[in-house]
Amino acid sequence: MDIRAAFTRARRGFRDDLQLHVIAIASLVVAFLCLGTALLSVENLTRIANRWGESQHLTLYLRDGTQESEVAQLRLVLESLPEVEKVEHITAAAARALFAEQTHMEGSTEGLPNDAFPASLEIALTRDAQNARIDKLTERLRRFASVEDVENYRSFLGQFQGLLDAGRSTAIALSLLVVVCVIAVIGNTIRLAVASRRREIEVLKLCGATDSFVRSPFVLEGVIQAVSASTIAVLLLLGGYLLAHQHIEATLSALTGTGMVFLSPWTVAVTIVSAGIVGAVGSAWSLRRYLQV
Repeated sequence: MDIRAAFTRARRGFRDDLQLHVIAIASLVVAFLCLGTALLSVENLTRIANRWGESQHLTLYLRDGTQESEVAQLRLVLESLPEVEKVEHITAAAARALFAEQTHMEGSTEGLPNDAFPASLEIALTRDAQNARIDKLTERLRRFASVEDVENYRSFLGQFQGLLDAGRSTAIALSLLVVVCVIAVIGNTIRLAVASRRREIEVLKLCGATDSFVRSPFVLEGVIQAVSASTIAVLLLLGGYLLAHQHIEATLSALTGTGMVFLSPWTVAVTIVSAGIVGAVGSAWSLRRYLQV
């Protein structure tokens, strides 16, 4: 099979049936955008889960009116524990200022109630701290009179992991749905292209053209449609990411401790290559059904 001749005929086919191919590509762009959005969400949720999973952390919320001497006593007890790496006292005013700084809401936090920014002790634990030991420490700290509550984030991380698993399942389901969509759209497009070029196909066969010679430009058209649609979808998703990144990066960093990231080059490459393969499969499937050569 002459690849150059196949590309030349595929390019001519695109030109002759331009409107048909543009509609097909536009339909596939929507499908790939949905898949890309799901992959991007999973990518960032995984990053957040890894970040939170690596950091062993406790937050000890202090009661209103807790004296400095009581805070100092608590810090002394905590710093003497082998699983505690660092203890930082965050006053209510400091918590409010930190929130305003990280979310760029300076001057807008004055209307928020004081209860939203309680004083606390931020406790960084060692990486080798055992979960059972952390649970036991949490229960002991709750017994102090100056302690309002202790958050070890264990239940939240469990719920977040459930959300991440659901996101992954959704991405897999969307991937399968996109595969079906690509095969169906490209199959129908190629079927219409075959119908419009039936006379040309008959002439080629009368001149002794092989089956592969006749089929090759149609397969290439399917590949080009899928690759073009996936590439356009990635570029649109990148544009949306760059716009959203400017507005939510600071807030996301404040809430999760990690920034927003785009799809990795490996994920983008696999998506585009896979789209081309599925496009070829969709074309071949359509030709097998509708092109009698």
